[in-house]
Amino acid sequence: MSDFSCWFCKQTIEEHDVKAVAIEISNLWFSGENQPIQSFWAHSKCAQQNLSGGYIFDPDDLINPQ
Repeated sequence: MSDFSCWFCKQTIEEHDVKAVAIEISNLWFSGENQPIQSFWAHSKCAQQNLSGGYIFDPDDLINPQ
């Protein structure tokens, strides 16, 4: 198993956090097949707390889309 560290709290993400997320960031204005992308990872709780500013982010939506 690879070790994934949470982008927000820096702690290791354990496999039992089945709702943990991968976050990919790219330049909004650069497009194409060779667009550079950087990936980050987060615990489900950390993502929900830190990514829910003006929008509601729910990790359940990634497992149980409605």
